[in-house]
Amino acid sequence: MNKIILSCVLLFAGVAFSEIRPKLDLSGMVMVHAYSDWNTDEPKVTHRFESMLDLDFDLRFNDRWSAWLELEAMGMAMNGMEDMEGMDMGDESSMDPVNPAVVFNGAYIQYTRSERTFFRVGDLKFFEGIFKNYYDFGDPRDDAAGISQKTIRGLEFQWNGLQFDIGFGTAGNDQSCHYHFMFGEYMGMDCLEGYTYEVHAAYDLEIANQVFRPYFDYKSYQRKDYNELYAGLDVSLSLGNFAFHGLYGFHSVFLASDDAVSNHVLLVEPSFDISRFCIVGSLFYAFIDDPVRTSLEITSRPEYFFAFIEPSVAVNEYLSIGVPLELHTNSLDKKDDLGSVRIGGRFYFNVPDFKIDIISMVLVDIPYGDDWPSEGNKNDPSFIFGVEAMFDF
Repeated sequence: MNKIILSCVLLFAGVAFSEIRPKLDLSGMVMVHAYSDWNTDEPKVTHRFESMLDLDFDLRFNDRWSAWLELEAMGMAMNGMEDMEGMDMGDESSMDPVNPAVVFNGAYIQYTRSERTFFRVGDLKFFEGIFKNYYDFGDPRDDAAGISQKTIRGLEFQWNGLQFDIGFGTAGNDQSCHYHFMFGEYMGMDCLEGYTYEVHAAYDLEIANQVFRPYFDYKSYQRKDYNELYAGLDVSLSLGNFAFHGLYGFHSVFLASDDAVSNHVLLVEPSFDISRFCIVGSLFYAFIDDPVRTSLEITSRPEYFFAFIEPSVAVNEYLSIGVPLELHTNSLDKKDDLGSVRIGGRFYFNVPDFKIDIISMVLVDIPYGDDWPSEGNKNDPSFIFGVEAMFDF
């Protein structure tokens, strides 16, 4: 009898423990890239490569409380980087082409009230106006038409499409650099850390399954003449086989100063998909007050104008072939004559059931314009060969 009672107690204790024990979900992504570049005026071919492992730990205590943690390892090597081990790459980690280190990439605790209402405290990330169609500006940590990825430690509240974040800057987002100019010439800078605070707000307004997202972001450096403001509207429309992504963005620095610098950006990204045929495009243009000072600020705009279009056809459910056509200015200054045309082929192989993607490419880049320097053969056509392999789990 005692054995039966003891067995029942142990059984109920085991059931109770299994119900209160947190449930851990592990997910992530692995990425390996390899590229080769050949300038037609050089006998040698150079190469570069990147690798990344991203691990997300999602710990669920119950229906209300959960926690999230991210670890990341990234490494990169290219021609000329042999002596650059431990090079600081800025925002999140140090790049070591030989021994990439695993870095802590943030954590937060979340309280969920409902599917569309929750509260977070910890390390928060947000970005606005990412490039959805153009393959080379696809990582919001590096490029975005609105706001490239920011990291803060603070509070986030989301309610029925409204997002509100407040906190202080972390990693590369915590540095306040003040640039000194005299008679229009750059005279140097001084940098401080531990003084930045940021407020971010955005709202997903859904009308007939179309999304309009206004956003606002104010970053204080606690300096009278050096604060930063972002604002804009991101639009995502879908009409049958046609889709459209667009953005208007505004960015200004030195707000309280007579030397305030502002720029406006427009992004238009249409796409059309029918049967096995697809065509996507990106058109980006920035109106910049002062290209010299803008280039010295933290900017997510690598050039003031580019146009891209890529028609593609699906050979079967696993393989698609695209032909990208591109026009680039390669500068933030409209006075620079540094244009280039890029054309080639991209081959997409994917296994949807296993979330495996392999992309290979052969592109030719043809510079044009009078301002390309002859040193390093930068004004000669070059070929780019690449393979990108990624899988999620």
